[in-house]
Amino acid sequence: VVSAMSPEGRGGGQHHQASAVLAHEAWRAAADPARFPEQIAEGLAPWQARKFYYRVGFPFGMGAGPGSRFRPARGAGVTTVDLGGYDALLGATWAEIGSLARGMHKCQGMGQFIALPSGPAGGRYRLAETTIADHSAAADASLFDGVDTSIAGLARFAGENAPAALDRGLADLARQARAALDRFAAEGMAGAREPVVSGLDAVRALRGSLPAMALTDDARREIDLRLETKERQFERAAVLAHGLQLDAFADDGVVTRGQPVGLALRAANHGGANVAIHGVRVSGFDAASRCDAEPLGAGGVYLCERSVRIPVDARLTDIHWSHVEGADRYDFEPDVPFGAPFRSTPFRATFDVDLDGTRIAVDRPVRNRYVGDLFTGEKRMDLQVVPRFAVSMTPEIAIIPAGSGTAREVRVTVTNTGPDATAGSVVLDLPAGWSAAPASVPVRLSREDESRTVRFSVSADGAAAGEYQVGAAVENGSERFTRGFQVIEYPHIERRHIGRPAAGTFKIIDVAVAPDLTVGYIEGVGDAVPPAIEQLGAHLEFIDADDLAWGDLARFDVIVTGVRAYERRQDLRANNDRLLEYVDDGGTVIVQYNKFEFNQAQYGPYPAVVSRNRVTDEVAPIRILANDHPVFAWPNPVGPATWEQWVQERGLYFLGERDERYADLVELEDTFEYNLGLKRGALVEAQPGRGRWIYVGLGLWRQLPAGTTGAYALLANLLSLGAGGR
Repeated sequence: VVSAMSPEGRGGGQHHQASAVLAHEAWRAAADPARFPEQIAEGLAPWQARKFYYRVGFPFGMGAGPGSRFRPARGAGVTTVDLGGYDALLGATWAEIGSLARGMHKCQGMGQFIALPSGPAGGRYRLAETTIADHSAAADASLFDGVDTSIAGLARFAGENAPAALDRGLADLARQARAALDRFAAEGMAGAREPVVSGLDAVRALRGSLPAMALTDDARREIDLRLETKERQFERAAVLAHGLQLDAFADDGVVTRGQPVGLALRAANHGGANVAIHGVRVSGFDAASRCDAEPLGAGGVYLCERSVRIPVDARLTDIHWSHVEGADRYDFEPDVPFGAPFRSTPFRATFDVDLDGTRIAVDRPVRNRYVGDLFTGEKRMDLQVVPRFAVSMTPEIAIIPAGSGTAREVRVTVTNTGPDATAGSVVLDLPAGWSAAPASVPVRLSREDESRTVRFSVSADGAAAGEYQVGAAVENGSERFTRGFQVIEYPHIERRHIGRPAAGTFKIIDVAVAPDLTVGYIEGVGDAVPPAIEQLGAHLEFIDADDLAWGDLARFDVIVTGVRAYERRQDLRANNDRLLEYVDDGGTVIVQYNKFEFNQAQYGPYPAVVSRNRVTDEVAPIRILANDHPVFAWPNPVGPATWEQWVQERGLYFLGERDERYADLVELEDTFEYNLGLKRGALVEAQPGRGRWIYVGLGLWRQLPAGTTGAYALLANLLSLGAGGR
């Protein structure tokens, strides 16, 4: 096991620290039969990895930095892995491949240059612990020194007196594997066919003979487990060596319960040997289906077409984990292997293949082929089972200022996901005493993917301050549909669905904003702040490139730049001076969280840079430094309750080194040992000319979609500064 950071949990964010600590704990726990006795009772066995390494010299204080207290195994040293090694097949060094992979970390914007070749480049790893007796890492030339990964090495599980039949079987298996590699190198796939099939026969014979050998139960289990993996590898190699292409396609990828689906089960023989398809079994549909046997000569194609139906009780496609209410963790459904990114599709086809007299069952998921947009061409996906009506409701979080009138518009979007016309009635599920107008809305959808959005006016007259749940449903006969789904699909990510309830949280809170306020908003990345501004009662207008270049900015009482807007909006960077002129003339500009793109020029009124400073404890204490500032008094008083029930963090990427004309309005202190010390730069103001320029590193952008009451009060006060609150 190789960890990116020290197992003592120092350096990086808390999730980085926790992953390193847990990795080392898991390394030990997996080998301890007393740690999880319920798993032993289920028939599972301990698993002992031989070594645990962690990387040293990692940037940003990660790994074995100053003050390290972790004591690695006696005699342990540092092993260097040459990352400058060149892969001729891929045409790149390992360092280049690594930097290319890191540049794909799109959710955190880690685009970077690919590492150019610079000669030998070492990644350094320290041995924290090993179970190899008398092993000294000082002599390690590689991470696998002292670890026997050979096929013959499986005999070690039998002890010093391994059965001769085991030694012979392992030696024969190793010879066949070596022969396959040698003949592949000399003759290509055609040369590898015979030894690969012979190796498959050999591993099956050896597995079959294990019960008769004089082995302990533990030894037999350990050996057979690894031979089972080797058998699967030989099977895959045999299919490749014979040039077999096996596919199972459905004519629709987004399906509903009870829907008929056409299947095309295909086998193509691109190799030079004759093979046979003894049949194809299809599973996961409403009834078993099977295709007939046929020979498949060199260059031939086997095609079987069947019509099947999605079961009426099929599980809707969804993620297999759920957030635990009130906790920072997730529960995973027990029928999915832990750590699997997705639940395996139940719709499968098994090809019964005969290769030179050796039978192999090859499993394939049933998939759908479709053409993406102009730039992506063909794409493939597992079948996604969706509700007959996909229902979504907006807003998911509704904030109603107390005393402002408690009516809110609710929009419900209904999509026909099936291939035929359908109809139903849209209704709302409301708290007691609430009402909706109209009470229901009939919808008729004539084709697949057709949608209709209906509007309700929801009233909660007399409702006390608090949190309420509102849901939406489509009623169709005796059936009721209350869920929709979000589609996740990118050029580099296969289409997946996340189910979502058609429901929202309505919060009636005691918050006010300056009357008749007009807010100009420069949208950023993944920005959910604009709906929060509108729900406070302010008038919101989005500022486009033309507005920034030559529009009348004076019509806005306050201008807000969105999340990481300086990274996303080239027009903002180009016309930033117009924002500073707006401030000089008496306007208020609120700049939300940015990263280091903000440091590429002076975008503030005075010199300032964004730093890595952050406070990740969401309940960390906050001290107000300017008690007489209106942002803490009007129109909402700011006190201890303002900072309660924040989620995930207080904020990040605070302003760092800056001109003395910037004034800090608050200071914070993290509770985590690695990040001790007062932090400023989270809420900073400058007053050039007659206006205000404010940087907000506090994570309002994260709190507002979560419905954090205090964040709405603070946002309302910030916006109200534009109404003259000085």
